[in-house]
Amino acid sequence: MDSLSALVASMGLRGRLDLLCRFAGTWSAPQPQAPPGQVPYHVVLAGAGLLEVGRERRPFVAGDLVLFPRGAAHTMRHADGATLTFAETQRPLGRVIEVASEAPHSDFDVLCGTFELGQHHALLLQALPDVVHLHTQGRDDYAGLQALMRSMRHESLQASPGGDAVIAHLSAALFTLVVRTLMDEGSLQQGLLALLTDARVAPALAAVIAAPAEPWTLERLAGVSRMSRASFARHFAGLSPATPMDVVTALRMDLAARLLRETPRSIEAIGEACGYTARAAFGQAFKRVHGTSPAAYRRQAGEAAPAAKA
Repeated sequence: MDSLSALVASMGLRGRLDLLCRFAGTWSAPQPQAPPGQVPYHVVLAGAGLLEVGRERRPFVAGDLVLFPRGAAHTMRHADGATLTFAETQRPLGRVIEVASEAPHSDFDVLCGTFELGQHHALLLQALPDVVHLHTQGRDDYAGLQALMRSMRHESLQASPGGDAVIAHLSAALFTLVVRTLMDEGSLQQGLLALLTDARVAPALAAVIAAPAEPWTLERLAGVSRMSRASFARHFAGLSPATPMDVVTALRMDLAARLLRETPRSIEAIGEACGYTARAAFGQAFKRVHGTSPAAYRRQAGEAAPAAKA
């Protein structure tokens, strides 16, 4: 498995589609700041409008895909920059809620969803810009993204058995394709994803992702990348504000959080899977990153799961 696939697989990424918005007339739709670990996204199906993030306004047209890795508050508006909200109706439609302005025909259709990565994936989210805005219309090189967006639209408007599972898998694929697109285009100059694309340090990062329990040291990471310790540290610092060992710890703690949420394995076994032979050392590292003990994190995750399903 390649490094990006392994990284995405380790995240336990969940995705959902929430709304199909169909706007007409004079409208604006403000979106509040999302909770940590949630990445709102919009797929424009038809029409044109404006997207406002802070003081910046940008065109927002059919074929556009926009993600907010840190959940930034934003507003979708009518193309003339209207500031008035609109009268709306809501009704279930397939697996989403249709929100429509009270007009016979819409002139702007957009799917609104959320990627859920969890708060513990700060390292990955920090590698992405505040707003990811891809214009796919007329781009043959975005054919994969376009096909996924069409599939998500089709599946979300149906009530067929297994639809939630299909959307979850399509969402993970969509997120991965977006990240891969940014990596291929050279849009990521710093952070975890920049490290993955750098030919010199990527072998070391891939080795940690593949085997986080190994006793990694700076010297050993440099050896995997066939560099001296000093050269490796210097080159790494040019791509990431975090040190190599900070990244190792963060990747281990991402894995630990997922195992605590998703498996019944003992805390000792999870600590060993993440490179810690002593429960106390594992607990200290986990609390330093997540702000709580492994046992408390597992309890909180268990309490949150029923609420999420309700």
